[in-house]
Amino acid sequence: MVRTRFRVFLLVCDESLSMKILTPFCVMSFCLLVAAVAVPDPVVTAADAKAKPVQEDWPDWRGVRRDGISHQTGLSLDWTSGKPKRLWQRELGTGYSSMTVVGDRLFTMGAEQDAEYVYCLDATDGSTLWKVHSGTTFKNSYGDGPRSTPIIEGERVYALGANGDLLCLAAKSGEVAWQTNILKQFGGKNITWGVSTTPLIDGKKLVINVGAKQASVVAFDKTNGKVIWKSHDDVAGYSSPIRIDVPGDDGPVPHLVVWCGKSLVGLKPSDGSVQWKHKWLTTNDMNIATPIFDPKTRTLYVSASRGTGRCSAYRLTAAKGAVACKEIYTNKQMKNHYNSCVLLDGFLYGFDNNVFRCQELASGKILWTDRAVGKGAVISAQGHLIVLGEKGEMALVEATTKAYTEKGRFQALTSKRAWTPPALARGKLYVRDLERITCINIATAK
Repeated sequence: MVRTRFRVFLLVCDESLSMKILTPFCVMSFCLLVAAVAVPDPVVTAADAKAKPVQEDWPDWRGVRRDGISHQTGLSLDWTSGKPKRLWQRELGTGYSSMTVVGDRLFTMGAEQDAEYVYCLDATDGSTLWKVHSGTTFKNSYGDGPRSTPIIEGERVYALGANGDLLCLAAKSGEVAWQTNILKQFGGKNITWGVSTTPLIDGKKLVINVGAKQASVVAFDKTNGKVIWKSHDDVAGYSSPIRIDVPGDDGPVPHLVVWCGKSLVGLKPSDGSVQWKHKWLTTNDMNIATPIFDPKTRTLYVSASRGTGRCSAYRLTAAKGAVACKEIYTNKQMKNHYNSCVLLDGFLYGFDNNVFRCQELASGKILWTDRAVGKGAVISAQGHLIVLGEKGEMALVEATTKAYTEKGRFQALTSKRAWTPPALARGKLYVRDLERITCINIATAK
């Protein structure tokens, strides 16, 4: 069922504009023709969704909106009777970089011996389309190679290596448009487990938690790599920044949230000025999970693990273009180690170290706990949770506050360190561990 409604468009008769349709209404000295056109209402019924699945790419860290949630539909939501089908699997350079997928191209990073690379793979069969040297290999007893995830916008790829090498590449060919080393440029020191943050695109800016003195957060011009602004004084964390809009009486206020090594800060996107700051001290500065923001309640949420592990929620308020932040609660009920929760309808689903939990955002109360597939990562689509354990086992779980409700599981990879969050694009799951990558079809049969 499709409902229709009438909208008014402006049709312009002019050679230079070639009969372009312009909206909203504006006054121009052209010959005007007003036409009423029936346009389908965006409301989609369950039958429509089943007939025409929504296809969505995964172009950024944790998906389109950096929240781990895909709007993809047409997925198989029962893995008990039939297991998802593996389409391909291959060896890859070592690293914990996650995947981004646009169309039939997949982007990730890895290390081969002493060199790190940005890879572009054919998403349909896993073959290498191109790879570009991105720096020297970061080496660590927990696994060598890059940690950050390449991000895609239009024809450009932005990638950050574990030793601070930042590259802007042509998505089609891998040709280098510009590059720099963020640690050398600003005199910063690498952190214990290597540069792990994923850059954030905000309009013209590429925002990165560099972690240098007076340059903890830096905004680069994404077109040429020139510095637009630098701000704050803190070491780098392992988390990735988010760009949000905070509801206010005068309309939404744009805002940047960055979880640095020792502080959680809110910045004004235009100039990087710090609008609020909370001290956040953790074992070895292990602030790793990506912050989560709920615009409905203006609630910001962060969680960290290890001996000082805890979670905190904050209320953001906006007035006259500025944002303030006040703590709501702090408790030890959810301690994210190396991956973030997902937020669905006011409830968080994620890992408290090695157990999987559902937590109410408003109160911090835990509604249920299950050991699931062990410590790992979670993403969401179609009201379900796709949960990957560090040993490579993957479960499909219904996102419900009543109880842990599993709807099947299978072995995505045989692994000891499947720490990388999976990606979901166009009905296919992309999963990797330290050394391998695989593609699994979870779309319903046509």
